[in-house]
Amino acid sequence: MPSNHTHKKISKLLLGKNCRLTHEIIDYPVRFLGEKHRVLFHDPVSAAVIGYVTNGPEGVYSGLLHLAADRICSKYKIVEKLIEYLL
Repeated sequence: MPSNHTHKKISKLLLGKNCRLTHEIIDYPVRFLGEKHRVLFHDPVSAAVIGYVTNGPEGVYSGLLHLAADRICSKYKIVEKLIEYLL
């Protein structure tokens, strides 16, 4: 899973805004669920609503980018390392 820092960098690069609060709230359940935290807030509707409420229209895209990054990096570990290296 990409770090919170990486999620913010991806948003900044693609949207011009890091949408910090969006990423923090989407990943908040990691504090009490650990690796299984994706059962909460990691669906497109939840991510979009959290993004919109916290950061407006850009937050919707940021929330969806968060999900895409998580899914891609979970499936292809090398992509996560590459993203972390490049950003």
